[in-house]
Amino acid sequence: MVASDLPIGDRIRHYRGVRRQDVVAGLVGISPDYLSQIERGLKVPSLPILHAIAQELGVPTAALLADMPAAGRMAPDTTEPAIVQALMGYGPPRSAPLAEPTALRERVESAWRVWQSSKTRFTDMTGVLPGLIADTEHVARIHRSATDPDRRRAIMRVRADLYFLLRSYLRRTGRVDLSMMAADRAVRAAEEADDPLRTAAAQWNLGHALLASQEPDGAE
Repeated sequence: MVASDLPIGDRIRHYRGVRRQDVVAGLVGISPDYLSQIERGLKVPSLPILHAIAQELGVPTAALLADMPAAGRMAPDTTEPAIVQALMGYGPPRSAPLAEPTALRERVESAWRVWQSSKTRFTDMTGVLPGLIADTEHVARIHRSATDPDRRRAIMRVRADLYFLLRSYLRRTGRVDLSMMAADRAVRAAEEADDPLRTAAAQWNLGHALLASQEPDGAE
């Protein structure tokens, strides 16, 4: 995590890392000179351009803003930081190669088996979930407006199943707030998949998350 008071240009340069400035600029759709001026603090990008830069760098737009809350303000928990970071939107660049839905399905099912049977499941999840979240969200983002409805629904079913797992993991590692977010994402994914069974399971999951948050009326 970069310093909370770092200017936007410095943040972009930090997340760009060793990637060439002209390559990132071209993928975003702006000139290398314009990106250079942004990084040097000579230009302030519009919100759409900032969003496009963030997507290409694989970070949430908020990560490029200078008024992010300090990491120390987060509630104490035992959740792996890399998993939290992946949930917040840090992932591969938009132009990165996409994982195949079939391969993602196998990875999610494997993670579920580990979660349900391993005696070291919490440790095991730290090595599995960050990349799985990032890859699934990357595929879902790219295919959100896909013209192949069957492929899009298949991706959303995988996404829903992943967030079922995350809801359980996050609740058990002390992040009830993120567990609620995972449950909500599962509902949305199941609805986008137009899958009645997964939608019902997602609503059931959300009810449990609301109960854990001391919101019995919402759970009912």
